[in-house]
Amino acid sequence: MSTITDDDLQPPPTDWKRVAVLGAVGTTFAGSLMLTSPFIFMQLRSELPYMSTPRRKVLKALECISNRQGSRSRHAGASVRRRNFHDLGSGDGEAVLAAASAGWDATGVEMNPTLWLVSQIRRIFSPSHVRQKSRFILGDLFKHNVQSADAVMIFGVQPLMPRIAAKIAKECEATCVMSYRFRIPLQEEEKTSGDTDTLNATLIFDDEEMRVWEIDARKRSSKTNCLE
Repeated sequence: MSTITDDDLQPPPTDWKRVAVLGAVGTTFAGSLMLTSPFIFMQLRSELPYMSTPRRKVLKALECISNRQGSRSRHAGASVRRRNFHDLGSGDGEAVLAAASAGWDATGVEMNPTLWLVSQIRRIFSPSHVRQKSRFILGDLFKHNVQSADAVMIFGVQPLMPRIAAKIAKECEATCVMSYRFRIPLQEEEKTSGDTDTLNATLIFDDEEMRVWEIDARKRSSKTNCLE
């Protein structure tokens, strides 16, 4: 019969390599879950999809708006003031950072915390003039006031457009509305008058699925139309 020694009673040595591998796998899984869970949660909570808008399309539309509003200011003899850009559902921040790089005071509102964090990180690593002219808000786009906006960027599926149109019609007296891929409901197309779910606006830019409508309660005219 064999004799049991003290060495036989000791626990086996810890396999630290295995522990490290399991820890790394667990950390990666937990991190992935934390990053993706907001997308799953927000998809259940909101009808708004996520899709980054190409920067060149944003800049081209903003150039049209700047030329139109600048021409109007010069015609009225007023000095050109700083312009405000608001992105409702700013995603990864591409449109906001593009507007800031073009000289606009740009604000993005995003309800997905992961995308908001990505936007903040991108802003931190942007040039100083872009950081100074951009900011991102974590919150509900329908609770964000856009009364001071000269341009409002929206990206929403069709079922949400009437609600977005009602918000803009209520808060904006004279501004331009930018929409990528989706059309906004217009009074002229819906054959309505004074409907709060539609906008009294004119299409002034339409290129590569990026569209710009101009809202003007005073119905002023301008010779600068980007469709001409």
